Amino acid sequence: MRKVQGNFQGTGGVILFFRGWVPGSQLKGVLQVLHGFGEHSDRYQNLIKKIVPEGFAVFAHDHRGHGKSGGWRGHVDSFQDYIEDTRQFNAGVVLPRSQNKPIFLLGHSMGSIIALNYLQTEQDHYQGVILSGTGCEPRSSGPMTVLVKGLSSAFPRGKFKFPLPPSFISRDQEVVERYEKDPLVEKKLSFRLAGELFTWFNRGVEKARDLHLPILIQCGTEDQAFQGEKILYERLGSRDKKLLLYPGLYHEVYNELEEDRERVLDDLLNWLLEHLS
Repeated sequence: MRKVQGNFQGTGGVILFFRGWVPGSQLKGVLQVLHGFGEHSDRYQNLIKKIVPEGFAVFAHDHRGHGKSGGWRGHVDSFQDYIEDTRQFNAGVVLPRSQNKPIFLLGHSMGSIIALNYLQTEQDHYQGVILSGTGCEPRSSGPMTVLVKGLSSAFPRGKFKFPLPPSFISRDQEVVERYEKDPLVEKKLSFRLAGELFTWFNRGVEKARDLHLPILIQCGTEDQAFQGEKILYERLGSRDKKLLLYPGLYHEVYNELEEDRERVLDDLLNWLLEHLS
């Protein structure tokens, strides 16, 4: 396995950091990863160790305001910036390294919201899409949505602590402890980012009927962040779609207890292999 890293220029001139993992064997396909809120591109090691030896390269960038990328921490002026950054990452970094092999897009959590909206105009670049830690709405909707949207306009860069405890990500205590101690993990988000998340989540789910790529959804049944996975699945316009719900698993299904995550990763790898052609 060969590791690569570097920077590229996102929309508005913000410098964004990316990582890549390339197999030593012949390349079969490429997986472009969109990480979730607060985390960064280096937190997908279980996935990388599973699929890179099978001939898949993995590329992921840190979203603006996250990880080693530039931008105001835990903040975005407009959700459209994430979408444009993703487009530029694909065009400038992923495509030139793909060797004309099939490219798949994986969006986790906030990354799934980016994917649902980004793919409205970019489906032609991908062979398929995987969504994890997703659904049709966040569990903390309702009154909080109204409050956050109001504060988003009045105090866009004002911040509040992420409302869920770190334990929501996984039942694996080692994973949770590393998450808590990771200096690159953001623990607060801005009112503007929160407001944009609510708005663009609704847009992405509403337009899900326009997606026609093969789609795999992988979610834990005890995910505290999102709900309505079956509703999202039913709204997808793709004829080739698959919903896998894992009993008892939490938000980060690729970072769960070893026995459980191996089952999840096996399902992901088999789906990728089935959809190479």
